Amino acid sequence: MRNVNLWLAALTMLILAESACKKGGSSKPDPNKNEDVQPLAHFTWTGTQRVNAEITFANSSQYADSYKWNFGNGETSTQQIPGKVKYAQEGVYDVVLTAIKGELKSVYKQTLAIATDNKPLAHFSFTYKDNQTYAPAVVQFNNESVNGLQYEWEINGNIYHEPNPKVTFNQPGDYAVILTAINGDQQTVFTDTVNITANNNPVAKFALPYHPFPYTVNEPIQLVNLSKNADSWLWTFGTDGPPASTDEHPEVKFSKPGTYTIQLIAKKGTLQSAPRSINLKINP
Repeated sequence: MRNVNLWLAALTMLILAESACKKGGSSKPDPNKNEDVQPLAHFTWTGTQRVNAEITFANSSQYADSYKWNFGNGETSTQQIPGKVKYAQEGVYDVVLTAIKGELKSVYKQTLAIATDNKPLAHFSFTYKDNQTYAPAVVQFNNESVNGLQYEWEINGNIYHEPNPKVTFNQPGDYAVILTAINGDQQTVFTDTVNITANNNPVAKFALPYHPFPYTVNEPIQLVNLSKNADSWLWTFGTDGPPASTDEHPEVKFSKPGTYTIQLIAKKGTLQSAPRSINLKINP
């Protein structure tokens, strides 16, 4: 009888263990095996920001199975970890990484400033706290300048000297922001505009990666969506351009030379933004 009881106890434990395994109680789903998991693009870089710089990029993306790099200097790559990339000219380059998983994609952009010798080169980006673009909005400015020993910011009539100021905008409007990077008797200036809205309506904004020479027919062009307060988008590309797109970050090609109007409208529910557009010339 004792042996029968032991056998029944062992059988009960085996059944419970098998049941737990079937329910997945002791294991977690692998997002890399789930085609519905959104990829997340991200990278960092190292190297000296001077002409003829060789920059090393480290890919820290998640949940992706293929990649597209645009280094802003005319070079591209589909390698997960590209080799060193050379920047032979002074300038500000937009480096864009697209992480892809099936039909899903994520786009991440960083700006890389390359200077000549010790000459200062001014540049900055900014982010909205909690993605709130309507007044009162808190904006964090990120100084991306090279070789600056001192900085002067002119923002909404006020002067700031710290490298990365945080500013509150209490009224809606378009605010020109001027950053001067200073090194001895040399200085350069960079200007951008902060858009503060009166409400939580969507705001359309986008960018193209820096391109040192004209785009040509059938060249892939990665558009980077910078819109705020939006959950859907409508892109149009002018007469004879590519078909309209509702992708967040579409990649497009133009099959004929000419000048095309790229327009973006950002939407959120029944609300939609004013259109944002640029004209882009495509060479043969």
